[in-house]
Amino acid sequence: MKRAVIPHLIGLFPLGMMSFFFLAPLAFMVVVSFYERDPLGFYNVAFVWDNYAKFFSSFYYTVSLRSLWSASLGAVVVVLLAFPAMYIIVDMSRRWQLFWVILLLSLMCLSEVIIGFAWLILFSESSGIPKFLGWIGLWEDPDSLSPSFGAMLTGFVTLGFSLVALMFFPQMAQRDRSIEEAALTLGTPPARVFSKVVLPNFLPAIISSVVTMFVYFLGVFVMPTMLGRPQDWNMTVIITDKAVGDANMPLGAALSVIMLAFTLIIICGLLLGSRRGRVQT
Repeated sequence: MKRAVIPHLIGLFPLGMMSFFFLAPLAFMVVVSFYERDPLGFYNVAFVWDNYAKFFSSFYYTVSLRSLWSASLGAVVVVLLAFPAMYIIVDMSRRWQLFWVILLLSLMCLSEVIIGFAWLILFSESSGIPKFLGWIGLWEDPDSLSPSFGAMLTGFVTLGFSLVALMFFPQMAQRDRSIEEAALTLGTPPARVFSKVVLPNFLPAIISSVVTMFVYFLGVFVMPTMLGRPQDWNMTVIITDKAVGDANMPLGAALSVIMLAFTLIIICGLLLGSRRGRVQT
C-alpha cells in the first residue's frame, strides 16, 4: 500500500511547481486584465471589459495578425531548412556527426541578445555584408539591411535552427533505412525517395516542430526590437510597451490573454488536423 502511494506523492511535487510558477501567474494575469488603469499607479480593482474591447481596434488587430504571420513564416522556414540539413548530417561519418551536433549545441548556448547584436553588425552598412558586397563590386550603393522584416526573419531562423535540428536528430539517426535503400535499389531518384518515403514517415515530427517554433516565435522580444522596424513588431513588443512603458498593466494583461487564447486555438486546430490525417492514412 505504501509503495503505491509513493509515486503519487512524488508526482505532487512537479504538479505543485507547475501550479505555483504557471497556473498562479496565469490566473493573476486574467484577473488583472479586468481591472482599470490607474494613471498614478498600476491599476484599480474593478471589473470592466474596456481592456478587451481595445483589442478590436485596427492597431491591435493588425499587430496580432502580423504576429501570427511572422511566427508562422519563421516556423515553416526553420523546419524547411533544419529537416534536410539534419537528413544529410545523420548520413555522415560519426566524426562529422559529432562535429555538427557540438556546433548546434554551442549555438544554443548563445543568448538572443548576442545573436541579435551579431546580425545587427553583419547587416550594418559600415562593417557588415553590405560593405563587403560593395567592396567586391556586387552592390554599387550599399545600404544597411536592418531594420527590416527580412533581418528579423533571419534572426528567427538563427534562434530556432539548432533547436529544431537537434529535435530531428534522434529520430532520423534511428530510422529504418531499409525502405529507402530498397527504393534506391529499384532506381528511384534520391529526390523522389526523400519526398515520397522520408517526408511522410516524419510528418508528425515535422508538424510538432512547426507548432513548437510557432509558439516560441510568438514570444520572441529581442529580434523584432533589434532587427525589425516598428511596423514589423509583434504583439510581445506591444504588450511590453503597454505594460511597462505606459504602466498599463490591465491592458497588457488583456492582450496577453487574447494572444494566449489565439495560440491555444491554433495549436488545437493543427493537432486535430494532424490526428485526422493519421487516422485517414
